[in-house]
Amino acid sequence: MKGLIVYIYKTAGFEKCSNGGLSSKFDTCLLIGAGIPEIFEANELPVVTIVKRDLFHGMYLTAYPVEEDGHIDTGCMHGGSFIYSSDSRFRNLAAYPVPLHDRKE
Repeated sequence: MKGLIVYIYKTAGFEKCSNGGLSSKFDTCLLIGAGIPEIFEANELPVVTIVKRDLFHGMYLTAYPVEEDGHIDTGCMHGGSFIYSSDSRFRNLAAYPVPLHDRKE
């Protein structure tokens, strides 16, 4: 898989709110999906994708882990972390840090 490397931002004091999710183990991940430049290889990085929701006030973006078989784990919830990159290719997709839904109960 190829995509764009993004950083995982965690709120100080709430690092363990992901309940063992990928943000508790990694500081970077690979963002893949439609419209994402395929620049970097996944290698040892976890893979996430963006899910877009058209809400009444406009488009809302969330990021979810992608399993090895390509399945998007939309059963996760927000654990307090966000993904972002200063790379202009990311800012063409999202103008704000995107909530990372990596917490499982």
